[in-house]
Amino acid sequence: MKRFRFMRWKICIGFIFSFLFLPDDSHATAAGCVKPLVVLDAGHGGKDSGASFGNFLEKRVNIITALLTKKHLEGLGYRVIMTRSKDIFIPLVRRVEIASQVKADIFVSIHFNSSKNRQAEGIEVYYYSSKPLPRNRASQQLANCVLTRLIDQTEANSRGVKAGNFHVIRETAMPAVLVEGGFITNIQERQKIRQRTYLDQIALGVAQGIDNYFKMNKCPRRELNARPAA
Repeated sequence: MKRFRFMRWKICIGFIFSFLFLPDDSHATAAGCVKPLVVLDAGHGGKDSGASFGNFLEKRVNIITALLTKKHLEGLGYRVIMTRSKDIFIPLVRRVEIASQVKADIFVSIHFNSSKNRQAEGIEVYYYSSKPLPRNRASQQLANCVLTRLIDQTEANSRGVKAGNFHVIRETAMPAVLVEGGFITNIQERQKIRQRTYLDQIALGVAQGIDNYFKMNKCPRRELNARPAA
């Protein structure tokens, strides 16, 4: 009998210990949710420089901002995969394939803007909305969360959440957005974008927006990650 009580006491203590010291970054939560997987897409790269102003190339600030965003997301406990982590060219089709192959919960593409109008300024976030799918409604919600936190962090002009037909947000199966973090053709905004501290503010805003989106939705809704039959 004493031996039985001793064994039961050991089991109880072991259970309490494992519960109290369960690591925060474990992939499974108490509710059975899997830690969300975010695919970050640094726009352009390699032979595709994106927008430019003199020797100031969009592709360079895209990758810096995406890497900073990755750091902030991982600090919040998210799993992150990059479509590119260095200056190489990745076709748009391949970027979509990466997100699909890893079964990403969301896809976020990082870009910076340009315009013939040198006065154009501000941040905008795009989502694909041409079909009334649950995924597209989720993309709009994600876009709103990201833009809100971006403006909070940077105090930049908000150009709003907009519908767009970009390949990477149209062809992905999961909720997807494309961030335009400001205009490199606007002298005041370009001066900010040249500063790593400002890019880190943008990155933190994106990460916080993603975090808010998942908090609103509790668990990744994988039923959204399905494309309709052709």
